[in-house]
Amino acid sequence: MAPPSKYSPEFREEAVQIALRSSKTISEVARELELNSETLRGWVKKYQKQQEPAPDAELTVNERARLKELERRNRELEMEVTFLKKAAVRSMGRCNIPGRTATGGVAGWRGSGVRGCRTSRSVKCGGDGVTGSR
Repeated sequence: MAPPSKYSPEFREEAVQIALRSSKTISEVARELELNSETLRGWVKKYQKQQEPAPDAELTVNERARLKELERRNRELEMEVTFLKKAAVRSMGRCNIPGRTATGGVAGWRGSGVRGCRTSRSVKCGGDGVTGSR
């Protein structure tokens, strides 16, 4: 049988709260309270374990609302990513000059462009004398 503790439950609780709220390490707090650092560390671990919700516990109303909002936001972001992927695929084969393709044709005509035209000031787009500008 373990000997009775020389620290009261109130003292333990206060020491744990100081350790958790302080920006100091557990060892520093234990030194200030004249405790063994491993004793205080054990008290803190026991407190944290008691504060954890049970794995099969029901969600609170606030947690349910937050979960529902996060799921909604996740669906929105997934749709946005899908849209942007489609937009990126459709933009391939277009020149950086509005209305022109890499071969000099009009954008949108079938087979009128080479994918990935990236014009600069010194490169002519499609060889028709139109110089790209940014």
